[in-house]
Amino acid sequence: MAGETTTALSLNPPYEAAEGMFLVPFSVAYSTTQNELNDVMEIGYLPANVTCYGYHYVPTAMAASALVHKVTINTTDVTTGLIGAVLGTASYQAITPISTTVKTLVKVTSTTAAVTPAAGTLKMSFLCQKN
Repeated sequence: MAGETTTALSLNPPYEAAEGMFLVPFSVAYSTTQNELNDVMEIGYLPANVTCYGYHYVPTAMAASALVHKVTINTTDVTTGLIGAVLGTASYQAITPISTTVKTLVKVTSTTAAVTPAAGTLKMSFLCQKN
């Protein structure tokens, strides 16, 4: 069924904010039914008191065509129109810097449903700096 939300595996960031620039890595598995229209995958949480400048988006091929993702940090859509999960194409996405004051949820939403969906994996690494 479309429009379902898969909750994050962990309620805590993978680690505390380090000094200087650092990456916050996540990896989530998708089933064949998790890339339908408006499906939301909760990726994980960014640490509190950091500024995020961008992320690596590294999907496996999860659709024959049409699959489009958007990335949301808290309630801000930081990137829309990601089509890399069609062919499994990785990319770096620079974003308008966004700061956190508390641990902050990252979500990926399927804004266009996958045609002939396939199970796959999405790895993301967020480039952050401690505030």
